[in-house]
Amino acid sequence: MAAGVAWPSWSRPFGAYLSEILMGLLFLAFLKVFPPDIWRTVRQYPVKLSLLALTKLVLLPLVIYPVVIHLLPAYTLGLILLAGVSTGLSASFFSGFVGASIPLVLAMTVITTLSLPLTLPLMVKILIGRELHFDLLGLTGFLVALIFVPLLASLVCRRWLPRLTEWVDTQSYPISLALFAAMNLGAFGLYAPFLLEHHTKVVISVLVGSGLAVFMAGAGLLLFRSSPPYERIAAAGALGWINNVLVIVLGTYFNDPLTSVVAALYLIPYYVLILPLGHLTRTWGRPADLSKLPPQCEPEP
Repeated sequence: MAAGVAWPSWSRPFGAYLSEILMGLLFLAFLKVFPPDIWRTVRQYPVKLSLLALTKLVLLPLVIYPVVIHLLPAYTLGLILLAGVSTGLSASFFSGFVGASIPLVLAMTVITTLSLPLTLPLMVKILIGRELHFDLLGLTGFLVALIFVPLLASLVCRRWLPRLTEWVDTQSYPISLALFAAMNLGAFGLYAPFLLEHHTKVVISVLVGSGLAVFMAGAGLLLFRSSPPYERIAAAGALGWINNVLVIVLGTYFNDPLTSVVAALYLIPYYVLILPLGHLTRTWGRPADLSKLPPQCEPEP
């Protein structure tokens, strides 16, 4: 992030490939998803997953919209997108890190990601369509391409190129690290002038992003208040660890630098969220026994 701001002329070219970088990250994530295991988790938590997905994709944007449109109208698009976007690609990793239920979070990632092309454009259109004129079908097609092209590529690769799939899977950590670095360099290089000229907006972006993370994670804890601790923490993580990378890309799609900046700076509460959820794990009881999970449910980098 600092390098992107410090050397924008060098890092800005990565910004032209944010969509491709996101598709690469999705491809690596889908390679680790085995449909039978996801279906097994869905059958185990049908009501809980449905409620959690509905909350993430629909209820959270509806709840925060009347607040932000009156208090922080300039940040409305960014916060609505963050509230209504899917569970993050690395959420399963952080869930394992804090002792939460990995299968529950992994299923949420897949369900919300595949539902996103339908839900997110509609939420944006319903809530801020009057203020923001855009092509609903165009946005839907953009999301479909971003999500389903990597999904289909992963299925083809797994079916017809098993050796390549195995090699990519073993090298997924350095590849993911390189893609995340390129994404950060591109995003912060692209908006370096904005970040350097609008210090107040940067501070506000960090504060509102942190507030949103606390609100969404708290909603997960509240919804699963009668569940075992590792499921409560998983619900909080599934709502708080979101795909903010996609919102960075959507900010460029809408030509809205502030939205991309809000999404990029959400990385700060994204990582800080580990601390309170890890503390809750230690306070409420022992972490879930991760050794009993199937190998394919191990957290991705």
